[in-house]
Amino acid sequence: MIFTLMCVQVMAGLGHGVTFTMGSLLATKLQGPAWGGTALALTMGGAALWAIPLAKVVALRGRRASLTTGLVMGMLGAASALTGAQLSFFPLVLLGFLFLGAEVAVNLQARFAAVDVAVGKHRGRDLSLVMWCTTVGAVIGPNLFGLTEKLGSSLGLAEYAGAYLVCMCAQATGILALQSSLRPELRPQAISKIKQVVPRMGNYPLVIVAIATVAASHFAMVGVMSMTGVHLKTHGVGLGFIGIVISSHVGAMYALAPLFGSLSDRLGPWYSIAVGTGLNILSCAIVAAGSGSHTIVLVGLLLLGIGWSATLVGTTALLVTSSPSQGRTVFQGRSDLVMNICGAAGGILAGPIVSATSLSFFAGLMIVVIAAQIGLSVAYLRIRGTGAPVDPDSVTNIVARETV
Repeated sequence: MIFTLMCVQVMAGLGHGVTFTMGSLLATKLQGPAWGGTALALTMGGAALWAIPLAKVVALRGRRASLTTGLVMGMLGAASALTGAQLSFFPLVLLGFLFLGAEVAVNLQARFAAVDVAVGKHRGRDLSLVMWCTTVGAVIGPNLFGLTEKLGSSLGLAEYAGAYLVCMCAQATGILALQSSLRPELRPQAISKIKQVVPRMGNYPLVIVAIATVAASHFAMVGVMSMTGVHLKTHGVGLGFIGIVISSHVGAMYALAPLFGSLSDRLGPWYSIAVGTGLNILSCAIVAAGSGSHTIVLVGLLLLGIGWSATLVGTTALLVTSSPSQGRTVFQGRSDLVMNICGAAGGILAGPIVSATSLSFFAGLMIVVIAAQIGLSVAYLRIRGTGAPVDPDSVTNIVARETV
């Protein structure tokens, strides 16, 4: 079953790895640079929109049904975007971006499925393997830009439409793997606890800070990433190099996650958060200062992916260890929701801001956003303190004990 989930992660990662930047280029082609960020914005918005319905499918039908539904929705999104590209009908492309968000929701949900499947001391290992496999598809995807364009051209498809055909094939492969291998159906034991009374999140300031930190990081990352391909394309860079930049960035988002997980386990989540926040600021400064150099942009995007990864791992650990057991899953859901909404906002704002100014200006603006979040979080904790004590049976402590 773990191998099946790993396969699904590769296919989902391949799908959105291919389409993320192609979506920005397609939107720019049809509507202009100001619309370049809509691809990632609507994809992140879709991830937030579909997360709750897909979670309800888990409760009613199990993991296999939910993951399959998400991949089918991703296929529908790819078909809609492809059709919109062929007809030069932008609203249909936008609808496709929204449905492609289900792929991102599947990526996030697979980590919980891995916990359902894993046994005893292998839980942490299996969870890391499933999450890491996103790297494989996400890195390969952008490097297929040239191939997808040749494929699309040979089939008479519009420019940038071939990527969505590859996406549909990847999702179909994931669906076949789920239907043939993920048996018996996974039904999480914790479902019966959904109706428990949830504590007030305001009583747990560290949870608030964790959510705010990952939201700011995601806002900056999606905003800068969504317009990098458009920026490079307008400066005459070929799709091959754009693919290298994006694949390096997306690979960095996942490849080092186990390292930051180990850092959080050994030294505490604040160390991972500090490293991630520092790298986010540094990467934005690099892009702001050197956007005219393709190599410098590559370095900046690489560091931005690593910083996002460290921040995500650290804030996830902080949220889990700071949440009461009866509200943990709900708080996690709220965190993912806020994170994806902020990612969508970053993509939406990036297009018109970069179009009116430059990628350098936008990257500098992201430094201000991250710094403001840090300042507000420090002030908030000084006023509120760390909040209510948390029960010792946190998920992180349990996993840590089992993996020792």
